[in-house]
Formats: sequence, structure tokens, C-alpha cells
Amino acid sequence: MNRLILASKSPRRKEILEKLGLEFEIIPSGYKENLQAKKDPVELAKFLSLNKAKDVANKIKGNAIIIAADTFIVLEGKFLGKPKDDQDAKKMLNFLSGKTHEVITGIALIDTSTNQKITDVSITKVTFKSLSSKEIQTYINTGEPLGKAGAYAIQEKGAVFVSNINGDFFTVMGLPLHLLAEHLKNMSPSSD
Repeated sequence: MNRLILASKSPRRKEILEKLGLEFEIIPSGYKENLQAKKDPVELAKFLSLNKAKDVANKIKGNAIIIAADTFIVLEGKFLGKPKDDQDAKKMLNFLSGKTHEVITGIALIDTSTNQKITDVSITKVTFKSLSSKEIQTYINTGEPLGKAGAYAIQEKGAVFVSNINGDFFTVMGLPLHLLAEHLKNMSPSSD
């Protein structure tokens, strides 16, 4: 297989990809995501992840398979990315409190030797219990919500807010492992 490159500096995505037992490099994408780029959440997830992959593909020399992902949350027609600051995180957590939201993770793979591109999306429904102001503030004080889509980390302290999950846990963490493994397996073999 070609060299594998993860186009993300996310420690969660690195940890998930390591579960496949593959060797890979990390070259973070510099692509600036814009949650207003597309109206349809599935198209937006594909668009953002593909642009992250293209950004890294344009930076490297030689052949590689680039893996990129983008995760955001959809609730009542609103797209939630990473909070800008603690106040933004508080707004997001209040909004998610007691409701079921969708976590949408788009993935993109580019094989630079064949220019083959694959995009796909995984959607998981997550239900939050009703959160008190004190619970939200205590969680914000940990610093964990910053840098996380929807202002929470399901695999860390934010797990206590989740009363139900319907779908793929790894989608919520930011990299749907099953979907990724299938697409890696199906990428056309390149001739070296």
C-alpha cells in the first residue's frame, strides 16, 4: 500500500486510525472550514473533508493515500462546529441539553498516484440528558469543550451528558472506523 497520510492534527483521529494497525504520517490540513459552504449537511461534510484532503495532496511529493475528515453537529437545522470560546461552548451545550442531535462526520480519501477520490458520510444520533447550568459551567471549566464539535468529547468527560447513542461511536469521535476501513480496502491498488 502507498504511504498513508492523516490530514488532521486531532489526537482522537490519530488514536482511531492507530486501531487499524497501519503505519501513517500526520500532515495537518490548513484548509479553513466554512459551515456555510453548503446547505445540505451530507454535502457539506463531503465538501469539507475533500477540501482538507486536497489541501494536503497539494503539499506533498510522491504517491500517498490522504485521509481527511470533518465533524460537525446538526440540531434543528443549525450546524455546530467547534466553539470559539467558553461563552460559545455554553450556548452550544444549553442548546443540546435534553435533545437528540446528529453528529455528521464526512471522510475523504485521495490516492495521489491515481487521483482516485472517495467521499462518504456517517451520521450518528446522540441524545443528551437535561443539563443544569452548574453541570455546563463545571464542564466548561475543564477546558475540554474547546476544539470539539458541539463543545463536547464523548470519549472523555462529556460522556456523562449522553443518555443514548444510535449509530457509530467513532463517528462521534471524528473518524468512522468501519467506513474508513471499507474504503481503504476498496481503493484501487496503485502500480509502484
